[in-house]
Amino acid sequence: MKKTFIGLLLVAAAVAGVYYFLLMKKNNTPAAINKELAIGKWKIDSLVAQKDSTKDGLALLLFAMDSTARNHIYDFQTNGRVLVSLPSDSSAKKDTSSFAWGKENELLWKEKYTDSTAESMKVIKLDKEIFIIQSEYSTLVYFRKVK
Repeated sequence: MKKTFIGLLLVAAAVAGVYYFLLMKKNNTPAAINKELAIGKWKIDSLVAQKDSTKDGLALLLFAMDSTARNHIYDFQTNGRVLVSLPSDSSAKKDTSSFAWGKENELLWKEKYTDSTAESMKVIKLDKEIFIIQSEYSTLVYFRKVK
């Protein structure tokens, strides 16, 4: 009787362990983002450099224009273009960048529309108000929706 009880206890522990493992594996899969929410006008709210940001081209560009970076409006369009402009100067020529979607929450950013290579960024959060992306070198860029 004791051997049967111990055997059933071991089986129950094994089943609980497998269930826990599968449950944890399911929770670790990244949630799919609604890519349509990126379309529209965004402003940089803040920029946080994590590791060595000297290798991060986007971070260097944003740090170089830090005084005006928060004033720029990034207009993400459905055709994959990003028009970058200042809201106070509508007559100025807009810079054109581009973006595309990669695999699993990956945003591919081209600084110039004609560039052949794109910088891969991970989308951390995307909702109606906040858009957070992380560059390859862990720099976080926080965007807020322009109203």
